[in-house]
Amino acid sequence: MARPLLRGDRLQAAREAKGLTREELAAELQLSGPSRIRVWETGIERPRPRFVPRLAAALGVAPLHLLDVDPDDPPLAALRLAAGRATNEVTAPGLSVMTYVRLEDGRTGAIPSAEVIGAVAHALGVDVPCVEAAVRRSRSDYAALASFSG
Repeated sequence: MARPLLRGDRLQAAREAKGLTREELAAELQLSGPSRIRVWETGIERPRPRFVPRLAAALGVAPLHLLDVDPDDPPLAALRLAAGRATNEVTAPGLSVMTYVRLEDGRTGAIPSAEVIGAVAHALGVDVPCVEAAVRRSRSDYAALASFSG
């Protein structure tokens, strides 16, 4: 499945709207220099997940605003990135990394239990209805991709 990407144009627009130079934003994020901001804005590289919420906070925007998703209907991967988590960091009692990966990929199978949904919500710092909607969106995206490539 395609992963949500940071929108460099949105990052640059938010930085400029905040009145920050690349150097100032890099310093606020404790990066080694402004080149990291430049490669993110131009799309040459993507930031590690941990930087997404830090960028958003520094720029005064919601993390989902910086991603190429509909913020009103994000897939599970976007919620994870907005929380600043790598896939292998989404784990909790009753939630294995592989279970989470299957949910994020939108693979069909049994409807996840309330406990699993609750564990994902807790791990990502969002409410249960948000995770339920994101799982539905991920499954919808997976089904569309499967029918397109099949």
